[in-house]
Amino acid sequence: MARPKTARANPALRLAFIRQLHVYVSVFVAPSLIFFALTGALQTFRIPDLAASPALIQKLARVHKDDVFAVKPARPKRANPAGHDKPALPKPPQAEPPPKASTETLKWFFAAVSAAIAATTLFGLWMALAYSKRRPVIWALLIAGAAAPMLILAF
Repeated sequence: MARPKTARANPALRLAFIRQLHVYVSVFVAPSLIFFALTGALQTFRIPDLAASPALIQKLARVHKDDVFAVKPARPKRANPAGHDKPALPKPPQAEPPPKASTETLKWFFAAVSAAIAATTLFGLWMALAYSKRRPVIWALLIAGAAAPMLILAF
């Protein structure tokens, strides 16, 4: 009497199960991976820290760093030490030394890595949607993966 083939007995079935599980998990985490890759690239150049950067960029950076969707509050001004009636004189601005060439090169390298992560994740999503037999499941996982962080932030 022949034994029924199961994933445990048949390595091909086990591999198929692992591949399908990989697709499902990857599609679910893809929106967050793309988000962190893109906001990380912005933070590499300190773009959210600039006073002129849009509020949305600042808020997305706070989600990346602090898990809060809000603009960072302004620092309170320091009070004068006790007994001083005159306001403290501002310190003269100090010129920052120019960054090393290696530092700038590394920033651009990490920005390129962030862009590559976002691009390969988009390619993976396209492959999952184009070649999966269970497109409704893929779409549901993709929507859930995008909606979950937003719902968690809302509450």
